Amino acid sequence: MSFFLDANAIDAIQNGQFSFAYAPHPLVAGLLFLALPVLVWLLYRNTTRPLTPRWKALLVTLRSLIAMVLLFMLLRPVITTWQVNPQETYLAVLVDDSESMQISDLAGDQRRLDAIADELYGNNGILAPLAERYQLRTFAFNKQLRRITGAEDLMAQGNATRLDQALQQLGEQLGGFPLSAVVLISDGADNAEADPLASARTFGADQIPIFTVGVGQEQIPRDIGITDVSAASTILDNTVFDVQVNLAQQGFAGRSVRLRVMDGETEVASRTVLLGPDGSSRRFELEVSPERREPILYELQVDELDEEIILQNNRYQFLVDNSERPPLNILYVDGHPRNEFKFIRRAAEGDESLRLASYLQTGPGRFYRQGVNSPTELSDGFPDTAEDLYQYQAVIMGDISRDFFNGGQLTLLQDFVAERGGGLLIAGMLDDAFTETVLGDILPVTPVRSEVLPTFLQGGIRRGSHATGELYSPRLTSAGEFSPMLRLDSDDAVNRRMWGEMPALQGVYITGRPKPGASVLMEHPVLQYQNQAVPVLATQRYGSGRSMALTTASTWRWQMLMPSDDDSHQRIWRQSLRWLAQGALERVTINFDRPFYNQGDEVNVSATVLDAEYEPDNNASLYLQRTDPLGEVNDVAMDWDIDEDGVYRSRFTADAEGIYRVLVDVASAAGTGMETGKQAAFVVTPSLREFNNAGLDSGMLGRIAEASGGRYYALPQIRQLVDDIEHVPGAYSQEVQEDLWDKPFLLMLLIALMSLDWMARRYRGLS
Repeated sequence: MSFFLDANAIDAIQNGQFSFAYAPHPLVAGLLFLALPVLVWLLYRNTTRPLTPRWKALLVTLRSLIAMVLLFMLLRPVITTWQVNPQETYLAVLVDDSESMQISDLAGDQRRLDAIADELYGNNGILAPLAERYQLRTFAFNKQLRRITGAEDLMAQGNATRLDQALQQLGEQLGGFPLSAVVLISDGADNAEADPLASARTFGADQIPIFTVGVGQEQIPRDIGITDVSAASTILDNTVFDVQVNLAQQGFAGRSVRLRVMDGETEVASRTVLLGPDGSSRRFELEVSPERREPILYELQVDELDEEIILQNNRYQFLVDNSERPPLNILYVDGHPRNEFKFIRRAAEGDESLRLASYLQTGPGRFYRQGVNSPTELSDGFPDTAEDLYQYQAVIMGDISRDFFNGGQLTLLQDFVAERGGGLLIAGMLDDAFTETVLGDILPVTPVRSEVLPTFLQGGIRRGSHATGELYSPRLTSAGEFSPMLRLDSDDAVNRRMWGEMPALQGVYITGRPKPGASVLMEHPVLQYQNQAVPVLATQRYGSGRSMALTTASTWRWQMLMPSDDDSHQRIWRQSLRWLAQGALERVTINFDRPFYNQGDEVNVSATVLDAEYEPDNNASLYLQRTDPLGEVNDVAMDWDIDEDGVYRSRFTADAEGIYRVLVDVASAAGTGMETGKQAAFVVTPSLREFNNAGLDSGMLGRIAEASGGRYYALPQIRQLVDDIEHVPGAYSQEVQEDLWDKPFLLMLLIALMSLDWMARRYRGLS
């Protein structure tokens, strides 16, 4: 082909667009080309000598081809391409320099970064030929964009890939230069919240195409990765807590691996687990008991298997705050001494995170106080003021009559739950007189007066009737089986077995239907009312707080009828009381915008301040003191967020890995009782986001190229990019037309066809 065409024509044909300079409408041109064979055939219907059909077809074909070539040349065929003048425009090359470029998933176990360096700076690298045409500007990017001069500047150490930010920063740096195109080399695994397609469309609107190059395999063939760990960020009782682990794998189906939880160099929990099918993710649980009262940084580890490509995601750090903190204050009032009262007190007394202050009626006009902090606490009975009641996080009401409370106390109890965010538990039977009070609104079940019940359901839990007083084993609902209040073991099968071994309860208080927002955790296995199983344990949210109804007074049997070393009863009650109380609002709360951070991340801290009535306080003065992992202390004032009442904010950058401690000091004009300081902790961990879901996202890179008017290439095709990039139209491209009508190959074709036609006609004796 090069014998008939010069290099410019060959390049134009390969990269340009074909058209006719003198062509009419394409439909007309097509009709002309179709009409020529018809016209020739009509002329050959009558010849001077008879011809066989084959000879006639040959002559018609040759004459038609000659006419079509002549028409083709008369219409002036051209190839249109776009070119730039050498060294007059700029070309930006952006190279992904994040940690995922360390992955060795290419041929010969080559790292992605090394493959990129070879293609750019090697002996046949593309930068040299590109530099002959453009003013090159080469950048590396992860969280930020930076100029580089050679392969030695590529380090693959960034813990995030932000494609959108890289394109935005490129636009800012080269906005005043004649930028012809952008070459973006990455695995496409963007882990920022911004959409890079928006920036790609901006480049496209400015006629600056982005040519994307994908690096790596779309699926890592051999990898085990910890993708998520869930554990309580704070614990209250210095005992066991569950760690839930999400483990994904590819290439190791059916293999057994060991999960370990490490506290420094000490293994505190471990478990052997079986991996699922390739490409699957499974969730596992471990139980951990903290060893000391402070924020503890744990590391979860999974075995590193042979031929595993990514090892960085076999470790995961998480923080559990086991610091000393004041106990949860719970007020327990009961109408008479009973086994339930005694055993609930016993369960709470062994828990450092709970303080149970009880007010027990022992006889007419006689009451007994236990667990009080001062001689005056509860000395006047159930609190009459918010100041007295709001010192508690939860209230338990046992079998107590309506005349124990006045109307103001019930309204105060409603505010305690709805406004203060406290918890309320009704344990046992509810006096009929409470049915039409605010207490009926707070409960998760609908109270029903006993006289409206069917006869066989009347009598309540104190009557030993066949209907309500017989022994039964409560049935856990699906919500109850997985409720943290009722878990006896982290393993589902063991938990079900242990519940099956629990002693039967006796007696149940009949209520109406659960309310629409309620969750029934336990129900009677036989009894029904209003076509539903009778609830035994139900919960619901109410305003800022929560409520619970336990419709039996016989849970003491779970202790009395079990071996003395069995802790099922106390475990259930401790978990339930913590759940009930720990949701109560605090005067000062500290929140972070993420559960954990990576080095270099911005930390946003907010503090919510409430006054003595638990209303947002906009007049407080707050200072944030932070201590980094190296022990350096910094103080900064927190600013009130004008858009959120009672909320104050501060932000800073986490520069070091490890545990950060923060202390919020509060000076408030909101009255007495304000906490002077609130402590919290957060952790900065090694980042895993570059190593989970680390396969090539060719779809994202393809969409970026399409949105900007560029093209997508796999890394082995990158040399084709050098030839293509000049011929894609851009803001600084010049349109160039290459004529084809006068090329030697057309003249040679025309001469060959006319010679064949002349020889055929002479052979058949035609003129």
